[in-house]
Amino acid sequence: MAPLRVGRKSLAKGYTDRTGTLLKMVSDLPDRPSPDEIHDLRVAARRIQVMRRLLPRSARDSQDSKTFNFTLRSVLKATSQLRDMDTLMVTLKTCKGSLPPGLLVGLENQRSDSAARAKATIGALADVQVPELDTSKLRGRGLSKRFKKDVRKHSKKASSLLTQVLDDESKMVELHSLRKEVKKLRYLLELADKTPARLSSLAKWQDSLGAIHDLDVAIAYLKGVGAGSGRGAILELQRARHSNYLAFVRAYRADRMQALGEAGTPPVGELAPANLGPVGG
Repeated sequence: MAPLRVGRKSLAKGYTDRTGTLLKMVSDLPDRPSPDEIHDLRVAARRIQVMRRLLPRSARDSQDSKTFNFTLRSVLKATSQLRDMDTLMVTLKTCKGSLPPGLLVGLENQRSDSAARAKATIGALADVQVPELDTSKLRGRGLSKRFKKDVRKHSKKASSLLTQVLDDESKMVELHSLRKEVKKLRYLLELADKTPARLSSLAKWQDSLGAIHDLDVAIAYLKGVGAGSGRGAILELQRARHSNYLAFVRAYRADRMQALGEAGTPPVGELAPANLGPVGG
């Protein structure tokens, strides 16, 4: 396995390109951004955050840098509920025929209002001075050291969470935390000078874990609104969740030798049948 490195020039160029793309997204957003526009905006902001954590303290401590970072966090916070609502509606539409009448219409109205409120916060990014990176202050060795440290940190966290979820699909909180660690690790590895082979494995893991989380949100929502006539929809979603969990375990078994790299991966034995029933059944 080739050593992981990130070059100062490639990081600086990537940072400049991605912040420019983010600001272009902001300027082009309509008053009520679509689900795809919100998703793309959040992914761009997350990737920039990952890059910023690799910068030396001197590049992060300026007032412009701190203001930009604060605004990024504010935008992600303002769009979090909106993104959850978007994935909720997409998931619920898979079992539309089993839902109580009017439920999706009500959600769409709520989504429209939420999108308009989020747009106001997103617009603040257009007024923020994006700090320029002085490549003369970046040191390749220091960048690679921080890069490898972050990769090890997220790999170890993911490995620890894996030991908790591989034989028990009811661990909703742990599965959600694992999804976030896998996502951070994937975004980090995208910055490597040479694309690591494990990226494709992590992308598959992220897709499966994301589907599980979306289904958890939808199931919890239907239970929370007391949609008694939507019991059929809940059962459909639980079956889909179970299938996605099994797909994740299969992907893990196929890719575990390389996906987490230096941190190693926990062993997985035979799945315990008692723990594999649909969650909340």
